Amino acid sequence: MYTMLVAVDGFEHSEGAVRHAIDMARRIGDARVVLVNVQPPAMSGEVSAFVSAEAVMAQHTEAGHRVLEKAKALLAAAQVPYEAEIVIGTPAEGIVECASRRGCDVIIVGASSHGRVHSLVLGSVAAKIARMADVPVTVVK
Repeated sequence: MYTMLVAVDGFEHSEGAVRHAIDMARRIGDARVVLVNVQPPAMSGEVSAFVSAEAVMAQHTEAGHRVLEKAKALLAAAQVPYEAEIVIGTPAEGIVECASRRGCDVIIVGASSHGRVHSLVLGSVAAKIARMADVPVTVVK
């Protein structure tokens, strides 16, 4: 079965990535999607004095589930098999690690809406994923 990892961050560009994966799944036939949302690392030292690690993890998990809701609904409506995962960490590393661990054949990400200068200064998560990944990376506009 052809497995596509789709990174979902809740912004419009990631919805485009989900729609692209649906189109690809229809063309391929025997395909499934792994949705992943990456939440930031649990907490800094200053916060840990006031909030437990468990409370922060619960908050990240809840936020991840909220972000994944629309993508799950789109895949369910299209009758494309999927699984969803919430990863804690930095976006590029979390996405690439999840794709590797799940044996994905491709990673699909949405193009961010940031301008050229922003991408040059801060770097692009999609570009970092493309450099790190051992599988093809599709960036959807």
